[in-house]
Amino acid sequence: MGNTEVTIQGQKFYINDEPTYAGRNWNGHEIEGLLLNNRQVQATFDDENSETRRMWAYPDTEEWDADRNTQEFIDALPISRDHGVLGITVNFQGGNPKGYGWPQPWENNAFAPDGEIRPPYLERMGRVLEAMDGLGMVAILGVFYFGQDERLESESAVVRSLESVVQWVLDSGYG
Repeated sequence: MGNTEVTIQGQKFYINDEPTYAGRNWNGHEIEGLLLNNRQVQATFDDENSETRRMWAYPDTEEWDADRNTQEFIDALPISRDHGVLGITVNFQGGNPKGYGWPQPWENNAFAPDGEIRPPYLERMGRVLEAMDGLGMVAILGVFYFGQDERLESESAVVRSLESVVQWVLDSGYG
């Protein structure tokens, strides 16, 4: 793991020592060194709330399946890459699947209230990062999201969550 290395030289992004979009222009503007990206924070989404989980059910199975969701995201990555997307934002607590605002009754939280990381989320995120790395893509990795971070019971739980993610990134060879 960890075959894709992103660096910044001056004002330009490089992937594996090559400037992104080398020599390319768009509508008369140089794009060499930019990191075109999009936000796909639901790549590892799950809902621990049995009352709201049914909202995300697949039409063909009438069940929600977090692993299927992640696999479908991974399967679509080459399409994004082929269309020039080199970076994707993913997040351990996802985002709001219904847009911004309150309430957020679903529980898409990679962390238990005490800050311990939940293994299924870690496994799904690992699959996502491995797939992106294999395509030479950059992961912009988020850890917390408003509406979900409040489910952590204390400041020490927040610190534990962050330390766990950072250690996992380093141990996995991504840092």
